[in-house]
Amino acid sequence: MFLRTITLLLAVSTGFAQQVFTEVSAQMGIGGQNGLGHGVSWCDYNEDGDLDVAFSNQDGSGFWLYRNDGTQFTDVTAQAGLAGLGANRILWGEMTGDDHTDLILSRSSSTKFFENNGNGTFTEITAGSGITGAPALVADFNNDGNLDLLSLTSSGCQVLLNSGTGVFAQGPSAVGSWWCAACIDYDMDGDPDIYLGTYGSSPNTLLRNDGGSLTDVTAAAGVEFGGSTTGITVGDWNNDGLPDLYLANYSSPGCKLFENNGDGTFSDVTSAAGVTGHTDTRTAAFTDYNNDGWLDIFASHHDFYTYSNIMWRNNGDGTFSDVGSELGLSGEFMGDYFGTAWGDYNNDGDIDLFAVGHIDKYVLFRNDQSETLPANYLTVTLRGTDSNRDAVGAWATARFGSTALTRWVKGGEGYHDLHSFPLEFGLFDAETVDSLEIHWPSGLVETHYGITANQHITAVEGEGFSGISISPAPVHGLPLLRVSQNPCRGALVAFLSPGSGQLSVFDCSGRLVESYQADQGLSGSVLWDPGERTGLFLLRYETPSGVAEARVVVL
Repeated sequence: MFLRTITLLLAVSTGFAQQVFTEVSAQMGIGGQNGLGHGVSWCDYNEDGDLDVAFSNQDGSGFWLYRNDGTQFTDVTAQAGLAGLGANRILWGEMTGDDHTDLILSRSSSTKFFENNGNGTFTEITAGSGITGAPALVADFNNDGNLDLLSLTSSGCQVLLNSGTGVFAQGPSAVGSWWCAACIDYDMDGDPDIYLGTYGSSPNTLLRNDGGSLTDVTAAAGVEFGGSTTGITVGDWNNDGLPDLYLANYSSPGCKLFENNGDGTFSDVTSAAGVTGHTDTRTAAFTDYNNDGWLDIFASHHDFYTYSNIMWRNNGDGTFSDVGSELGLSGEFMGDYFGTAWGDYNNDGDIDLFAVGHIDKYVLFRNDQSETLPANYLTVTLRGTDSNRDAVGAWATARFGSTALTRWVKGGEGYHDLHSFPLEFGLFDAETVDSLEIHWPSGLVETHYGITANQHITAVEGEGFSGISISPAPVHGLPLLRVSQNPCRGALVAFLSPGSGQLSVFDCSGRLVESYQADQGLSGSVLWDPGERTGLFLLRYETPSGVAEARVVVL
């Protein structure tokens, strides 16, 4: 047992300059590609703490993997053993049981599966994997801790269940003709449901995951639409804690925003929100580009001569405004993007965009908000233990003041999009997240308290955080006691403010288990290791100004 001081260094800046996105592809070492852009994805494949990017062209003759080296990206396609390949969709996820992120290059006629060797190279293991059709996304459909696949076939869709070693067996399936897909746990029952878009006039489909089967609930849920859907994005646009749908459509009457009512149904709020857009939309994505806590919508269109791209800024009042041009994301000879991927490649707290398409083809847009119009943020990477390692399907709610933001870890959506796995919370001017509640696919729910803004932290299922700071309470205020994880397995950190007082740990019978004398100034922490003890414990922190208590379950 020991005492440890946590030092808080928080720089808060203000500014009134206009935020812009800056195209930095060449500056960051990206260029020389051939063909029309098609698929794109972010992933930290080498686990060095920053996002790498992979993308492809339309005719299948080109695939590129660029490693993020901080000041620039380096083309490592050949040295990674991935030269001479192509893909419509690029999927990442740990699927072979070795703790490294594997790769699927999905094409209708020649999908390839690569195991990450953990040394910067990949080995093809397609033969004997059981993968059929064209995988559209990764998810843990049976919540057994292994990432599965949803594959689109000539007759419909097929769930491919992972044994845990990268060998897949056929699971539930459905009959239809679909173009794109996204997972959405619309009923919040803990397993991923599936929304599928058609390219023709046939209605889209919502399939409820009933364990061993998929049930068509499209009509009952009120999400019937037949408008040539080419993109699907899932997110909580109105901050009510429920996942909503936005559809990018390629025919009249335009795009659709479906709001989740929380009772198994949705309402079409497109017109009221003002996001009908245009009738030739290629792709769309929910993203909080300005870190104000409200999810915005980015959409790209084929008719780039007329209206290029749109960034629908969420006004926080149920409506959106197009600000694409003033942000530098819309203009002449921009757009017609077939794939977009959002992720914070430079770890500065604002989310950047890599887009691939038919006009400007392969472009990296750096979000300069942190320099021009700063707002606070919290970025959380989730690591599953009992759940799948990438925590795909997990969701977390960050609460501060009267605000609650909910974000999901997604394993691909739409037709060509795979956004980054870390969860990005825009906090605007909030300096502390009062609580962060994480719902893991395994069913475990953990709540963490008092997390300081402007951090990148990692939460490991059942083990708490790494890289975390807390915000101290005023010296003359009542004492504050927070714990790093609850329930917990093994050691936990008790965060104390002020940092001088007596921390006592009692078991459920009232017996004193441990006692610590803290003398750490404004704030501090105590690491408590329960050893072999399990059950309910009371932590009591006494200072001259008062008493704070917390109950903790040790598993």
